[in-house]
Amino acid sequence: MGDSCMIDPTKLSFPKRKAPKIDVIFAILLLIATLSSAFCVYQATRWNGIQAIDFGNSATFRTESLKAATLANTQTIIDVQAFTSWVDAVSNHDEKRALFLKERFRDEFKPAFEVWISEAEGESGLIIPEGTPFDLTQYHIANSYKSKELEDKAAMAFLNAKNDNENGDQYIFNTVLFAIVLFFCGIYSKWETPRIRIALLAVTLVVFCFALYNLLSLLFRLGIV
Repeated sequence: MGDSCMIDPTKLSFPKRKAPKIDVIFAILLLIATLSSAFCVYQATRWNGIQAIDFGNSATFRTESLKAATLANTQTIIDVQAFTSWVDAVSNHDEKRALFLKERFRDEFKPAFEVWISEAEGESGLIIPEGTPFDLTQYHIANSYKSKELEDKAAMAFLNAKNDNENGDQYIFNTVLFAIVLFFCGIYSKWETPRIRIALLAVTLVVFCFALYNLLSLLFRLGIV
């Protein structure tokens, strides 16, 4: 009879305790916030690298622009000095010296000079027209245009770097928001009172939705999604 009253523990069945719905919600938020936070940290690091590259390109373009501008100024000085010497030779009727200087004008200066001097031939011989070849549209220096082009590239690269910095800051901001979500997901279990848990869940959902909205808006703006 004693044996018949014994209960086989292997045949016992205990009711399974179901996790409260609020625990499930916090678990889902914890998972999504963890993945999103890691993604934001990765993207922030990536954009910082792109920003450094763009700032480096901006500095390089600006340096090359200054070199081209310096060379253009030097070439302008050469043209002015050669032209001034030519005018002095013509004024002193030194045709040999004037011809010598004319043959040594820079190629970029010659078109403007030819257009300018074409109005100088008169019956009484060579006449120096009013103004200078430097006032004509035909006078241009390639390095001046190169300097302007490089300066524009430097400005564009600098603007890109600023945008890169803003993108990185946005990812950092989203990381902070998701970190707040993770914090609430970690401490909610410290309270057993349902009202406190529900209040923490409400705050967590508000922060989470705001962070997710910011992240998706940023991804759409950058054309990632």
